[in-house]
Order: sequence, then C-alpha cells, then structure tokens
Amino acid sequence: MRGRGVGRWRWLTAPFSPRGLSGFALLGFFLLSVLATGLGFADLRAANTDAGQLSVAELAITGATTLFVVSAMVVALHHLVAGERTAWWVRGVSFVFYLLFAVWTIGFGYGFFWKELAGQEFTERQFEGVITNLSGSIARTSAALETSERATGEAAQLAAQRAETEASEGRTCANHPASTPGEGPLMRSRFGFADRARNLGDEVRANWIAPVAGQRERLQRQVDALVKRAPPAASLKLDASERAMLEKLAAASRLPSAERRTLFTSVHEEARVFASTANDLRTLHAGAFADRLAQLAAEVGPDPARPGSPDPSRTGDPGYCWDVVLNEKLLAAAAQLRAVDSVAAPEFDFLEGPKATRAAFFGLIEWLAGMFGIEMEGETDFVFDDKAFLALFASIAVDLGIVFLTIVRDTRPRRPRSGKAAEGQGQPTPPRLSTILER
Repeated sequence: MRGRGVGRWRWLTAPFSPRGLSGFALLGFFLLSVLATGLGFADLRAANTDAGQLSVAELAITGATTLFVVSAMVVALHHLVAGERTAWWVRGVSFVFYLLFAVWTIGFGYGFFWKELAGQEFTERQFEGVITNLSGSIARTSAALETSERATGEAAQLAAQRAETEASEGRTCANHPASTPGEGPLMRSRFGFADRARNLGDEVRANWIAPVAGQRERLQRQVDALVKRAPPAASLKLDASERAMLEKLAAASRLPSAERRTLFTSVHEEARVFASTANDLRTLHAGAFADRLAQLAAEVGPDPARPGSPDPSRTGDPGYCWDVVLNEKLLAAAAQLRAVDSVAAPEFDFLEGPKATRAAFFGLIEWLAGMFGIEMEGETDFVFDDKAFLALFASIAVDLGIVFLTIVRDTRPRRPRSGKAAEGQGQPTPPRLSTILER
C-alpha cells in the first residue's frame, strides 16, 4: 500500500526531483538562449536597413535560424558528453560544431544583453560627447567673435579719443609733433577718420556678429540643459516653446526612444545650421572687414617701405596723420578678424536600438582582436567598459548553464527498463519438480 501511494503522487513530486528540476532549468536556458541570440541577430540585421526594423517574414527567418542553431548546439553537446556510447570521431566533429554554434549564440546574445544594460546610456553618452565638442567649437567661435568685436570697437573708440585729444591739445600725430589744438585740416581729418572707424565697427557687429549671436546663445542653452541635466536658471524668461525643449533635454534619459531620437536629431540639425551660417558669414565678411581695417590703418600708418618714417608720398596732404598707437590697434583688430576659425559640427548618428547593438557587437570584435595585438578601426568610438563585460558574461553564463545541465542529465546512471533484467543481475532459474523428486 505504501509503495502504491508513492506511485500515485509521483506526477506531483517528479517535477521537483533533481532530474525534473534539471530538465526544467535546461529548457529555460534553451529558451533564453534562443530569445537573446534571436533578438541580437535581428538587431544586427535591422541596423543595416533604412527603416531600422525587419519585416514579419525577415523576423520569422531570423527566429527559425536561431532556433535551428541553438538546437544544433545542444545536439552537438549531447553527442560530445555521451561518453563510450559515441564514437571518438563523432565526438570530435561534435566538439567543432559545438564551438561554432556557441560562438554564434554568445556573440549575438552579448548584443542583446548589452542593449538591455547599456544601450540607452551609450547613446546619451555619445550624444553628450558630440554636443560637448560642438559646445567647445561654439565657445571658441564666440570668443573669437567677441574679441574681434571688442578689438574693432576699441580701435574706433581710440580713433575718437585721439580726435578729441587733437582738437583740445594737439600733438597726436608723429609727423606733426608741433600741431596746435583747434579747427583745421588735421583736426577735421581726425574726426572724419574716427567716424569711418566707428561705422566699420557697427557694420561688423550688424552684418556678421549679430546674425549668429541669438542662435549661438540658444544653442548654448540647449547644450547646458543636456549636459547638466537641468534647464538654465534664466529659462523662465524664455518663450514657452524653447522652455519646453530645454526641459525635454534635461530629462532626455527618461524619454521614450523615438522621442529622444527626434529631440537629439533636431538639436544636432540646429547645430549644423548654426555652423553653416557662421561659416558662411565668416567667409563673406572676415577677409573683407579685415582688409577695410588694414586700409584704415594705412591712412594713419608710416611709410610702407620704411616703417619708422612718415609716408613721403603724403607730405603734401594737410590731413595726413601718422599715429603709431592707432595704426597698431587697427592692424591688431584686422588680425583678430582673420583669426576667426570655422565652426565644425561633429557628425552624429543616433545609435540607440539596433545600431547600438551593432556598435557593441563590432566593439566586442575590436576588443578581442586587441587582445591578440590586431589593430582594427570601428565605425564608432565604442569603449568595452564594465557593462559590456557584464553583458558578455551574461551571454556566456547562458551557454554554460546549458553545458552544465546537459552534462548532469547525460551522465546520470540510467535505470534498467521494466521487464528487462540488468546485465549480471538476472533472476535465478527455479528448479523443476522432477529434479527435486529424483534426489
């Protein structure tokens, strides 16, 4: 009765036996391997499409391929650990194909696990790097424009001050050391020169610097909101649309992928527009304004052939004034205008999703190649960091789980089938009645 009772509840206790639990765990690892490998493989294929996603038919082919590969890996592993029941050459072939299929599953499984662990962070870090580089370029351009504006303004201001000094005190010209204050050709020339210098400074500010000033400030606020993860303190004074964009940039890590893609792309496009506008204005105005400043400097400059002497060709001009200080100031302002560099907008490719998986996959290949001293250049500056290593470990752990459970299940001693005696343990033949009676 006791044995019959145990058999009655065997359907309930069998799943919790070591063999039942090992079978359940093996099935779980098998399904996890199929899922991770399939999704990683699908992402790698989708990254090469314009839409960034596969059709239903392509997904079905990818899923079937993954199922066949993982199943073949498990079959090869079974033959590998089968022991004496399998010929040695079959085990050798099984080992080769197991390694091939295991590399397949580990590689694509790594891509899946990495995307889940660090895909979004990688995209944000990449965009922050791009936007930080752009911020540096904007800052350099801003500094150069401000220096040029200041140098031009200071030259115009100095010209006005020198004209005032000539009118009140005289003796501001090196070629007229004894000039007297008051009305005269020299004083009128000085004030006319100061007006031209001031007008030129106004043109530089209105035609070159002002058109990009507002756009530059707006882009700088966007960069600060993204990098510092908080809208600028002055954002309350801005219009509602820009304030909403700054708030989105500050909370970019919490936005859905599609919305984050749109946001990053729009900011990068605005940066490209700014760079294009700034470069066009630089090409149009830098040389022209610098030449005009140089011409002004020549009007109050020395003899071109002998820098330490007045220009002999203008000795008969009563308005000619050789002003060493103003000449050097104007030449310095011209050099500042020519020194303004072009703005470089770094390229940006939104790598979240399938493209991030592809970047991680080729980053793994570069890392493995680097271990053997092979130099490879990837598409992106992917760094194999601690999260990438953790994703690789997770992918390897899935395959190790399959290996361990397969070995445990295939090397367990097997019970003899019912109705058949085990070798060397046959039942004794009962004696016949005739032999007993003969004794």
